[in-house]
Amino acid sequence: MNEIQMVTFKMPSALKIRLDQAAKHNAVPTDQLVSYLLTVQLDCLETLSSPEPSFSQKSLPELKTKVRLILDKVPGRDVPDWDLME
Repeated sequence: MNEIQMVTFKMPSALKIRLDQAAKHNAVPTDQLVSYLLTVQLDCLETLSSPEPSFSQKSLPELKTKVRLILDKVPGRDVPDWDLME
């Protein structure tokens, strides 16, 4: 695990109260809960900001063509109008 570093930051008192209550409810220290919540949020941001390299190198029409080729292999049945690809 990485070296632990102390960080101090300001937050609204209402947020601090909510964090303390959530930590107490989950029977964990507040700093552990904050660390967990920050980690989860950063993971989400990083996932959204860095798409798969194979996707980022292709154009949207190229990706749509590949999807159509995959869907053509699916056994035939009527697709509802609301789910048709344009």
